[in-house]
Amino acid sequence: MSVPDISPTSPDYLFDSVPAPAEIRSVCEGIQWIRLPLPFALDHVNCWLLGEPGEQVLVDTGVATSKSRALWQQHWGAKGADGLASVPEKLLVTHFHPDHAGLAGWFGEAGSQLYGSAVEIALSRSIWSRDDSEYAQEYARWYAENGIPEEAISQVLQKPNSYRLIVSEPPAAELWTCLEAGQVVELGGAQYRVLVGRGHAPDMLMLYRESDHVLIAADQILPRISPNVSVSTVLADQNPLQSFLDTLDELKVLPEDTLVLPSHGIPFRGLHARIGALQAHHEDRLAEVYQACRQPASAYDMFSVLFARKLDAQQMSFALGESLAHLHFLEHQGSLTRQSCDGVDQFVQVEQETKLDK
Repeated sequence: MSVPDISPTSPDYLFDSVPAPAEIRSVCEGIQWIRLPLPFALDHVNCWLLGEPGEQVLVDTGVATSKSRALWQQHWGAKGADGLASVPEKLLVTHFHPDHAGLAGWFGEAGSQLYGSAVEIALSRSIWSRDDSEYAQEYARWYAENGIPEEAISQVLQKPNSYRLIVSEPPAAELWTCLEAGQVVELGGAQYRVLVGRGHAPDMLMLYRESDHVLIAADQILPRISPNVSVSTVLADQNPLQSFLDTLDELKVLPEDTLVLPSHGIPFRGLHARIGALQAHHEDRLAEVYQACRQPASAYDMFSVLFARKLDAQQMSFALGESLAHLHFLEHQGSLTRQSCDGVDQFVQVEQETKLDK
């Protein structure tokens, strides 16, 4: 789930149009933009090519679908029905989500050197390895304890491991070169400082080129929508919204004229204004959630507070994660307290709980 049009003013976009599928568009010195289709409501992901042929680095891959493979084959040439004739020298995966890591295994098998975060690599392999029954039962328990109706729970029990459907088998950990925050690495003939974003993913890699103020921002800063920030069954961070907001604060040290290359949407300038808009958006949402918890309320009860439209099965999972992220933030802050009612977690304002106990 993501929420559109949260900025009072539009960012300063670098282009007024987007590349066609398989089009390669130069963004700035040494960086090219490829926009791949996605089979979701958010219908594309941006991938970046750093450097010149012979030393190129690809940042992110798209999902593992025949359409994605065919588009990459148009660029690097086909080898048989499903392979690549040539590959980028290096592949850097920013985080474990399918639209970013989906074809890491495919590129790795074809010969690309792999770069990523140790945390994100381990998470990708862990999720991919879960069998369908384990995956479905885990989701069903999570739905039930957060007040999701029985009809939706029965549907999720039929749910396969959807991660495996659109992610090729992740390469083994020993095949990766792991990067950490603060490292300076040479990629595509230029120096980049590794930054880490948290909240959307636990250890998402970003790249900052200090020589000309270019930030490959992954999903941390998007120009038009708010990145999904969720509590999840597979993530250890139980207060991801705090982690996300902390990362936004850390990014304020970058210059205002930084060129932001987001994973969704059009490259733009206006970093500080965009950070302010994202922070204000979550402040407004937290106020709405807090007011909705004058009486005990579950995460499911927050759907009508946070989301104006009807949710499909995939969106319900995202909506639950986002609702819990806001509830957990307020709980950690001391504004809400949690209680259980018939096996369902409910949250209520701390002062209201005192009144209800009397």
